[in-house]
Amino acid sequence: MHTVLWHRLDAEGHDACRFSETTDGWTIEGAAVFRHDGQAASLAYRLVCDRQWESRHASVAGWIGNRDLQILIERDGGDGWLVNGSWRHTLNGLKDIDLGFTPASNTNAIRRLNLSEGKKAESVAVWLDTEDWSVKPLRQSYRRSGKDAFDYASPEHDYRATLGVDDFGAVTVYPGLWVMCRHGKS
Repeated sequence: MHTVLWHRLDAEGHDACRFSETTDGWTIEGAAVFRHDGQAASLAYRLVCDRQWESRHASVAGWIGNRDLQILIERDGGDGWLVNGSWRHTLNGLKDIDLGFTPASNTNAIRRLNLSEGKKAESVAVWLDTEDWSVKPLRQSYRRSGKDAFDYASPEHDYRATLGVDDFGAVTVYPGLWVMCRHGKS
């Protein structure tokens, strides 16, 4: 088990997370409390991956201000995806879930890609967009630029940053967004 506490940099907030190995894969679960568009937000999340770190399903439950939020993203058993029970054909074939409000969901992509230093990979994630809280595809790229660093890019948002990571693959520094306060193994 690996636990992390992050402090949010662009707004008030924290995220507590744990990564647990199970008999058939990994579970990433946590809770994020933060300020979003001037309102308090509290979101619990659970992301389940197989042994190769391919995302299988995720749930998000909580609230933002006076709005309740319940989202279930699940693989259909093949390469298709359902969001709250509705098929999303634009997500077919995607391997990673990226919950846009937490750095926890960068770990599954980092671990799944398993890049050696200097290598780069592009992928498209099943992404929970915090602008409108909808689920859509997001192109991303990761390049391992050092033992504990990945150059990350999201071309649609013209966003580029070097993510710091610990030995487990959890983000230690997400420039301008998150910084790890504490981590531990048990």
